[in-house]
Amino acid sequence: MKFVVDASVAVKWFNTEQLSDRAVEVKDAHVRGDMDLAAPVHIVYEVGNSVWKNPQLSSQEASAAIVSILQLGIELLPPNAKRSSRAMEIARQRNTTFYDAAYLQAAEELKASLLTADADQAAAGKGITKVIHLRDSKL
Repeated sequence: MKFVVDASVAVKWFNTEQLSDRAVEVKDAHVRGDMDLAAPVHIVYEVGNSVWKNPQLSSQEASAAIVSILQLGIELLPPNAKRSSRAMEIARQRNTTFYDAAYLQAAEELKASLLTADADQAAAGKGITKVIHLRDSKL
């Protein structure tokens, strides 16, 4: 089973936040091979932006976090004309950010569910793809 995971879930792998335990369960399921994760490549930059701000992590730990996200084997989807055009269409239709729309586009393209911890993202995805809020995920 394949899921597109967004940064609102992935940052919880490194930052202790509400639902971090659920997010780690998702990551562990992926590592075990029980689920496949995919995301637009910009997830690395979004997670990196969150991790560098975390005062609980040393610089070395923050660097290790970004390296580890690359080593998890998440299918990272690079932008191309078709993906970017569709993401822009979604962003404008749903009044959401372009980078959030890229997750919805990826889930639509891969015929996968989007796993998010962001209520606004979940609302924006209705009718585009199946969206599962992290609090409602069942592994």
